[in-house]
Amino acid sequence: MNLDFTPVLIVILLFIVALLFSPLGLGGGVLYVPILHYIAEWPLIESLLASLALVWMVALGSSNSHSRKGYSDATAVSAGRMTAVPAAVVGTILAWFSLEYISDVVIKVIAALILIFVIERNIRDVNIDKSDRDNLTLYSRFAACGGLASGLLGIGGGAIYVTLHRTVLGMDSRSSAGTSYLIGAVVVPVALASHILIDGTLGNVLGHTGVLPAFFILFATFSAAWLGALYAIDHLPVNIITNIFLVAVSISLVRYLWDIATYLI
Repeated sequence: MNLDFTPVLIVILLFIVALLFSPLGLGGGVLYVPILHYIAEWPLIESLLASLALVWMVALGSSNSHSRKGYSDATAVSAGRMTAVPAAVVGTILAWFSLEYISDVVIKVIAALILIFVIERNIRDVNIDKSDRDNLTLYSRFAACGGLASGLLGIGGGAIYVTLHRTVLGMDSRSSAGTSYLIGAVVVPVALASHILIDGTLGNVLGHTGVLPAFFILFATFSAAWLGALYAIDHLPVNIITNIFLVAVSISLVRYLWDIATYLI
């Protein structure tokens, strides 16, 4: 009898992502969606919904650890949420429309463009002056892109928030991560609820996992993120955090580009 270890592998990968991403300001959606879509072979719309649920757990667990250490900026959190929350609803509608009437390649193209922007901004050295740090209006406008990406791509938007925090507001890596999670902790459930109402795929997702296993996975993801962030905040060097961030984003980018090229050919 052939045993299928794919479900076990997927669960392990989900936990590892929560552990590794917890100090980065990322919810892990940039990897959760590819894991569920390519390895578990779920439809993309269902992968987006499940990814958001996992990302929310990472945001809640990680934000708790970062906030206890004082790594967050309340002013930036308020400014970011102001535009990101409504943008998450818009992103959800765009995702539904693209998948229902066009093609999932639209979402993959947008995801690839966002990831290229994130990689470029994190590799390049940026000189930030005081006027940039205080420009919350500019920051708030661009934070809407994080909310839009959350609803559209099933991610927390942390890749965008962290980039903005570092390149516009001049935060260090830990404060940028903690602030990102506090924004995501409010934006992601809005995107999640929007997907549940608009897509109607919650039953399909629970059909894949079962109700009790789904709750167990969510609780374990929250715990992994909380513990991972709690340890990494004081022990993981900044350069390692940045390198893990770039590697994870690059892996997702390569997979999306492969799908786009296959579609065009």
